[in-house]
Amino acid sequence: MSISHIGNTVFHTPKRDFSISNVLHVPSANKNLLSLHQFTSNNDVFLEFHPTYFCVKDKGTKNPLLQGRCRDGLYPLPNFSQVHHISKPSTTRWHHHLGHPSSVIVNRVLRDYNLSFIPESSESICDACQQTKRCQLPYPKSGSVSTLPLQLIFSDVWGPAPTSVGRYQYYVSFIDDYSKLTWIFLLKHKSDVYDVFLKFQQLVERPFDKTILAVQSDWGGEYQKLNSYFQQVGITHHVSCPHAHQQNGSAERKH
Repeated sequence: MSISHIGNTVFHTPKRDFSISNVLHVPSANKNLLSLHQFTSNNDVFLEFHPTYFCVKDKGTKNPLLQGRCRDGLYPLPNFSQVHHISKPSTTRWHHHLGHPSSVIVNRVLRDYNLSFIPESSESICDACQQTKRCQLPYPKSGSVSTLPLQLIFSDVWGPAPTSVGRYQYYVSFIDDYSKLTWIFLLKHKSDVYDVFLKFQQLVERPFDKTILAVQSDWGGEYQKLNSYFQQVGITHHVSCPHAHQQNGSAERKH
């Protein structure tokens, strides 16, 4: 059924006035229906239902505030007073209520369900949508191609994980850009990367009869210590920008 307005109402009793918020005005409804949850939440009361009567009591003092008789199996309250502070919701408010969809969807819902609203002259900017729906620009595809083994090595550390047999919590991966061969070394601490790289260098340079020319990694603390070693032996250290995992995508995809 169509909702024409949303507002607040107050109805008076000898002992106390009761208020209800977010009252929906539905012209086609034949009866006024009361949400017990809304009624008790707005007024800090609770209800007791008996076979022949009902009672509204104060939540703190348990004192009765309102009592009425049962009629034909129903528990009618006194007639509501006139609704106050009536206002048509704006399209911005409908946008919030519907879960922050686009303006096209909001207008379609309002039109299809014949909902009442106040049109806005210009489309407002939703701060929540600006923060949660921002899209990052795509990264350009890399054009670099390695022509020899060990020309470029991708590396990254993964962890921590639940402690495994041997008390390992991390692993470091080394990926050869030319052959895509991958070496995995288990680590107990991230600081072990320095010693592990030296073992990896001895392991691969002799069989390939090549030397490692460049290493691509992030700027984690374990690689900062290696950076000085790279400078001593002439290995070029390519470092990805903070929070830019795509720049070290080969190692990230291996994870």
